[in-house]
Amino acid sequence: MTPDWTWKTRGNLESVTKYINTGSGSSSLRDISIRKFLANTFNLTPDVIETLPLHLARRLWLEIKKSQLDSLRTWKVFASVFAKQLNNRIENKRVVLSDSTTSLIECTKHINSPSFHYITFLTLSNIDCTRSDLIQLSRLTNLGMLTIRNDGSSCVALEDNILRAWGRGASEAGAFTRLRILVCKFQYYITGKIFAYFQTFPALDLVLLDQCRVSREFTNHAKQHEWHAMRGSKFRGGSFAEESPAWKEIYKGLSEEGALFDIDSMQKPSEDDEDSQPVLEVSLYSTANHGHGLSKIVEPDDMWHFRRKGRPRESESSATLCPQKRVLVEGSVASSCASKRPALRSSRQRTMKNLLADFQV
Repeated sequence: MTPDWTWKTRGNLESVTKYINTGSGSSSLRDISIRKFLANTFNLTPDVIETLPLHLARRLWLEIKKSQLDSLRTWKVFASVFAKQLNNRIENKRVVLSDSTTSLIECTKHINSPSFHYITFLTLSNIDCTRSDLIQLSRLTNLGMLTIRNDGSSCVALEDNILRAWGRGASEAGAFTRLRILVCKFQYYITGKIFAYFQTFPALDLVLLDQCRVSREFTNHAKQHEWHAMRGSKFRGGSFAEESPAWKEIYKGLSEEGALFDIDSMQKPSEDDEDSQPVLEVSLYSTANHGHGLSKIVEPDDMWHFRRKGRPRESESSATLCPQKRVLVEGSVASSCASKRPALRSSRQRTMKNLLADFQV
């Protein structure tokens, strides 16, 4: 069953189905066709849309926006077919959801795009979710920016083992290939070891830690793994859906000062022109947990930016960066250098499904 938040709109079909031509003369064939499409927006599929001439598809999308019939489902249809052909006329989409409306797992099913027709920005604020739920975010293949906030409770809690699982997913199952920015707020259970796990993320360039009790241990680990640390600058956050999807503008929008780093030198994660891709910004929050639970003490100067200075060294394998816990047999001796283990044959490489099974997901 498709959840209603994927197809609900602000507009209604009454103005379309009960249309009265008040102008002179009869309606053109094009106008009649447009109104027929508008009356059946729920039935539009990529197979139907891709048969339309480009000029008619452009006109149809403008009329859908004008009539406020642009549901998430309809937006995804146009983004998957005509995102580049319509010359960036497919505006970015913003969806705000409560955890009483949908769960995190259900939400990710409907905002994923395995074919990378659009990039997803996901914000989690004070929601109730399990460790397994967070680990399964690695299945969100088109995730470009992830923000995890815990403003008033201890519900959304990142831990080192979660980031270690993400790291193994990135190295062994091709997860997080588009993730470029990670923002954490009030996450007290992570340590500096996370920078070792970040080395397997192919596109990650910027990590922002706000009120995460960053210590010297964090900066030492960051330096060891070639991450540049900068302290200060209050995080602005906010919505990027109404702005340009260009990554340069997004980086600048993350801080009050603007360009904290050399924006033009940021790494490009792939050969695709991601600046031209539509952005789906999804915010999942909980009003029930906001302002309750543990008392948060805001430190005025506990905002840290970490920018990756280079790619991971080839000698760093996934086994050394993201070691997996294992029980040693009595009398056996653990290898002093796990990186010397031979690599698995391609036929033995694990998939995302059996990788997540290791964490009992």
